[in-house]
Amino acid sequence: MTPAINPEVDLTLTRQIKASPATLWKCFITPELLCEWFVPAPWKCADAVIEPHPGGRFFSLFKGPEGEEMANEGAVLLAEPEHRLVFTDFFKAGFVPNETPFMLADITLTPKDGGTEYKAIVRHRTPEDCQKHADMGFDQGWGAAADQLATLAENL
Repeated sequence: MTPAINPEVDLTLTRQIKASPATLWKCFITPELLCEWFVPAPWKCADAVIEPHPGGRFFSLFKGPEGEEMANEGAVLLAEPEHRLVFTDFFKAGFVPNETPFMLADITLTPKDGGTEYKAIVRHRTPEDCQKHADMGFDQGWGAAADQLATLAENL
């Protein structure tokens, strides 16, 4: 069961994608596929490691158009194949606390209308962190990534 949305600390995104939950799951847990869609262009995902089990590593390396790099080291909290993936940067692999926690992503994939309802709930520790993420362009960035996911999944 997913806790209720708290608008002070949670951001959400929902998309209907014309692909099966199995295909979307594959796009999340296969590093090469994740790197094709996970970061909004013109940024790129240059590397990823996904271990889809509680305590497994969830790592991604983003590269910007000017050579910027942003490493994201986290852990998987919950992995229900083809249904739900929860990951966070509150922890590193093995549930080792992270020095700079920011967010938790709760992704659900629900069969609907011949495709999948993709829903992301992104939870933050404080209202300030939530606002920072919104100001960074959460709606545009996560929305662009979701559109890239749809394009990839619908063509697999």
